[in-house]
Amino acid sequence: MQPQLLSFQVWTGDGRSVLRSSNSPLEPWAPLRFDQPEGFHGVEVQGVEWRVYTLNDAGGRLQVQVGKSQPQLLSLIKLWLGYSVGTILLLMALLAGVTWTIICWSVAPVQAAREAIEQRDPLDLTPLEVHDLPTEVKPLVEAFNAQLLRLETALQGERRFLADAAHELRTPLAALMAQAQLVKSATTLEESHNSLAPLIGGIERTARLTEQLLDLARLDAIEHPGGRPPVPLHEIVSLVVRDYDGTAQAASQRLQLRAEPCHAHLDIDSVGVLLRNLIDNALRYAGAGARVEVVCREQEMHGQRHVVLSVRDDGPGVPEHEHGRIFDRFYRVPGSPGRGSGIGLSLVSRIASLHDAALETGTGLDGRGFGVTLRFGAAANDATNTAQPGAAAGGAKAGPFPAVVPPAQPS
Repeated sequence: MQPQLLSFQVWTGDGRSVLRSSNSPLEPWAPLRFDQPEGFHGVEVQGVEWRVYTLNDAGGRLQVQVGKSQPQLLSLIKLWLGYSVGTILLLMALLAGVTWTIICWSVAPVQAAREAIEQRDPLDLTPLEVHDLPTEVKPLVEAFNAQLLRLETALQGERRFLADAAHELRTPLAALMAQAQLVKSATTLEESHNSLAPLIGGIERTARLTEQLLDLARLDAIEHPGGRPPVPLHEIVSLVVRDYDGTAQAASQRLQLRAEPCHAHLDIDSVGVLLRNLIDNALRYAGAGARVEVVCREQEMHGQRHVVLSVRDDGPGVPEHEHGRIFDRFYRVPGSPGRGSGIGLSLVSRIASLHDAALETGTGLDGRGFGVTLRFGAAANDATNTAQPGAAAGGAKAGPFPAVVPPAQPS
C-alpha cells in the first residue's frame, strides 16, 4: 500500500484536535495562533523536519494545518523524477525511431537515384526521375538534370561534328587521291600541268572545308560576349575586307567598304569568321565582274542603338523561298554556280545567335543579287567610342562614299 503523502490537522480555538490524518503527530505542528495570517512554517517534530501551511477560518474558531515531512518530500521528488526520466527516455526513443523512419523514407528516392546513376553506361545522360523526390531535394536534382541536358547537347554536337566531318571530308579526299593518281600517271609535262590545276583546286577546297569544320567545332567553346569590353567592329571589318582585295581583283570583282566608327560587345575571333564567310560566299557566288559591298555603321531603331553589318552583292542572287534554308548546315541551293561545302552560312547563323544578333536576308545591290544583314546591340557611349565620324580604321574611307577596289585589268 502506498504511504500517505499528505498530512493534516484541524484544531479548535480552545486547543482541541477535531480531525487529523493518521500519519500526523498528536501535537500541533505550529503554535495555535488564530490572530496570525496564513502562511508556511518550517518546524521539527520528534526529530523530523516538516513543511507546514496553516489556514484559519474567518471567525478564528478553527485552524487547519497541512504538512509534509522531509522524507515524504524526498519520496515524492524521487517518484516524479522517476516518472519524468522514464517518460523522457520513452519519448526520446519514440522520437528517434520516428525520425529514423522519416529520414529513411525521405532518402529512399535519393538512394534509388544514386543507384540508378551507378548502374548507367558512361554516355547515358538521360535525366533522372524527380516526381518521387522530397521537395527539398527536387531543385538539386532538377539542376543536375539541366546540366545533363547541356552535356547531352554538347555530346550530340560533337557526334554530329565528327559524323559531318567524316562525311564531308571523304569525298574531297577521294577526289584528291584520284587527281594525284592522274598527275602520277602523266607521261608529259603538259599532262602534268593540266592535272595539277584541279589537284590544287581540290586541295584549296579541302583546306577551306577543314577550316570551316574547325571553326564550327570552336564555336561550342565560345561564351556569350555580353560581359566583355566593347570592340571596334569597323576595324575588324576593314582588316578582313583588305584580306580579300586580291581575291576580288583576280575575279575582276569590285569590293566596296563603307565603314563608320561603331563599337559593340563582340567575340573578335568569331566575328572575323562570320565576316570572312559572308565575303567569301558573296565573292564565290556573285560571279566574275560582280560588285560586293560591305557596310558597317550604327543605326537607331525603336529607340535603341544598333550596329549594322551587311554584305550585299549584285550577282544572280538566291530564290526567296530558299532564304530560310541556306543557313542549314551542308545545304546548298540547287543549281548554284561554283563549289562549296554549305557550312559558311550555317557558321554565320550560329555566330549571330551567339551574339543575340538579328539576322536578315534580302535583295542585294541595284535590286538584284543577295544580301545578309546583322544587327548587333551597340555598346554604350564611352571613351572607346569617341572617334571622329569621318575616319575609319586601317585608313579605309568612311562615311557615305564607298572605298572601291578597282577591277583588275585583263592581261
